[in-house]
Parts: sequence; C-alpha cells; structure tokens
Amino acid sequence: MIWLNGNIVAAEGALSANDRGLLLGEAVFETILIKQGAAQFWPEHIQRLWQACAYADLATPYSPEVLQQAVASLMAQSPPAPRHVLRITVTGGDGGRGLVPQTDSPPNWLMQINPLAPMPSLWHLVDSEIISDTNRPPHKTTSYLENIRARRAALKAGGDDAILFNQNGDLVGAPAGNLFVGLNNRLLTPRLRDGALPGIMRQQIMQLKSVELDGQQWHIDEAALSRQMVSEAQFIVMSNSVMEVLACAYAPNARRGSSKQQAQKMAACLIDRLPF
Repeated sequence: MIWLNGNIVAAEGALSANDRGLLLGEAVFETILIKQGAAQFWPEHIQRLWQACAYADLATPYSPEVLQQAVASLMAQSPPAPRHVLRITVTGGDGGRGLVPQTDSPPNWLMQINPLAPMPSLWHLVDSEIISDTNRPPHKTTSYLENIRARRAALKAGGDDAILFNQNGDLVGAPAGNLFVGLNNRLLTPRLRDGALPGIMRQQIMQLKSVELDGQQWHIDEAALSRQMVSEAQFIVMSNSVMEVLACAYAPNARRGSSKQQAQKMAACLIDRLPF
C-alpha cells in the first residue's frame, strides 16, 4: 500500500501513464530512515523537500503534520522490522507530454514505506568513467540516470558502488551518498560547489566539527579533494540517510596501506555521536 494525494491505495496502477515524473523526470524526492518507528531527521528532510519543490515549482498542499499522520498510517500496515525506509516523491502530476502542460497539472504526492535489510560492514568503491557535473542542482530529483549507470558499472566490476569525480578531477561522492576522506587527522568531504549533494547526514556530520578516535582528534571540514588526495587517504567512509555511515574500501587506498579497520571504527564513532 502507498499514500497518494491524501489516500492510502494499492501501489499497483496508482499512477497514470501521463504522470510527468514518468514522462519527463519532473519530480523531486526525499528518502528517510525510520528506526524503531521514528522518522530520523524529519524536520531537515521536510525542509529540503520544500526547497526542492520550490526549485521545481511544485505545490506543497500538505503540512508536515499531515505527512507525519500519513507516515503513521503507512507504518501501521507495514511488516514489523527494526528499520524501514520512507520515500516521499512529488511529481509534476498528470499533465501529459510537452515541456509545459497545456492545462493546470496539480502535483502528485506519493509516500511508500518498506522494511530495510541489514547494512553491510564494508562498502567497496570502484572507479567510474562517469564524470559528475559541478553545476548539477543541489536537490534530489528523479533524474538519476547517470548515477544508475555508475552503480551498475561498479557492480559489474565487482564493487558495491562507484566513486565519482567532476570534470576538474575533484571528488564529488558516490551515486547515492556523500564521502568523507581521512587525511592527516582531518575528516574531509567534497565541497558543494564541486558537485556534492547537500546530504542530511553530511550536514549532521559537519556540525560535529570534530570527533575523537583512538585518542586523536579528527577535525571535520570540506575541501577540494583531488584523485591523488583520495588515493592517499587513510580511510574513507560514506554517509546517506538510509545507510547512515558505512566504512568503505577503495583499491588505490589499499596499495598505500589504508585501514579498513580504521574506517569501520570511524563509521561507528560517527554513528555514536550523531543525534538520532
């Protein structure tokens, strides 16, 4: 079952073939982790969704309180699990073909909840031929084709995910997550102007300013990260709203003696410090 425009309905056949999200990719979304029944970082996700709707000129007729009530209704019908993932999608509605619909096309608001499988202890990154654009909008839109291509290529190469660089050779992140690179007691993440998405978990980690690991203080900041800097990293961790923080393995790092154990300890340290 899904929540669509105020009603809980069967997922099959719920959306029209004329939906502009399907036809033109005119849609924005948020993915939210639900732990023990509680939506994590709800205000931050809703604020970012409202910003994305304003960017895409999509109406927001539902209050956050109405959406929370809908989440509770969906959770009541979901299989029990320690963790669920909530997806909120807002599309351009049933306006049909043409860049701009000929008649008013109110947006479609869709919510769905699914149980979440256990997370792996290590996420393997491989190089990608996909070049990420520094000028991509800082919003989560459904135009994810390049991210999908990068992930599929990574899976074919025996990895879990791709590591993406921009046209200037600077690190951007992974197709569905932000990356943090450990270098000389600094935990560094790509700058937004280099193409990184302003992830909710990224924001939460940045707000920590620093963390202590094995008696050493690691200062958290953003920076331009070249391929060489990434290959020389002591470790890499990835963050997103569903996986939280994952330790990563990246082949060029292994040749320089990077530590998977240190990555796993940093991931656990960050999860312990974050305000879930």
